[in-house]
Amino acid sequence: MLRLVIRFVYCLKVKGLALLLVLFSVGLSAESLAPAKFATSIIKPWGYLEPELVEQGLLLRFARALSAEASIAMSNQMLPYPRVIKEIASGESDFAVMFASPESDAIAVDLGRVVTVKVLALANAGEAPISSVKQLHGKRVGVMRGAAYGPEIDDNPNIERVSFNHIEQALKMLVLNRIEVLVATNYSIYYGLQALHIHANQVTPVYHLATRYGHLYWSKQSSQQQQAERLKQALLGLRERGELQRMFMLEGALAKRY
Repeated sequence: MLRLVIRFVYCLKVKGLALLLVLFSVGLSAESLAPAKFATSIIKPWGYLEPELVEQGLLLRFARALSAEASIAMSNQMLPYPRVIKEIASGESDFAVMFASPESDAIAVDLGRVVTVKVLALANAGEAPISSVKQLHGKRVGVMRGAAYGPEIDDNPNIERVSFNHIEQALKMLVLNRIEVLVATNYSIYYGLQALHIHANQVTPVYHLATRYGHLYWSKQSSQQQQAERLKQALLGLRERGELQRMFMLEGALAKRY
């Protein structure tokens, strides 16, 4: 009887020690994972600072939902889009939403599509649609500082580009005829018009330059590659439950035009 008691106590000690080792290893692996660094494009409505320096924006809201879904801690940096690309290329940031392209694929792992974006040329109401960027030659064209719209706009020597920091500023200049055209994404236009309480009928899209796709990318230079698969599965979960669509939904009459 005494031998049975001793054996029972010994088994308890062994199993308890094994359980402690498992818990310790799990805790150690969780602690060893530093927060994943997200790079947000600092351009409204994707990422911006409120007057109290509170970080806001569609992409930041998405990243927080994604990291919660994946149970991964995250930190955030607000950067101009060209800097976002450099941070992902160097591994200084772990993940970001970038336009899908061979250049993005060369520096990062594509984890899936996040949002579809239209790049539009906007003019005041009454202006006729155009069929080519050549019809913008000689015109004052407003563009958001730090944004990339493609070589037709970014590298065109025949267009007088006027850079702005905020979409609201650009829309005011357009309505006041200080610029003739504004190039921006449908999301920027949508949220800018709402913020300024400008009726959609006061302006009109005259040209659809491109449809571009924002994908979730994980830096190939990141030191935490094991987190990429978790984020990929988290993105899939947000999409399947319809949460991804709700995050980036444009509603009402403005959404039908833009």
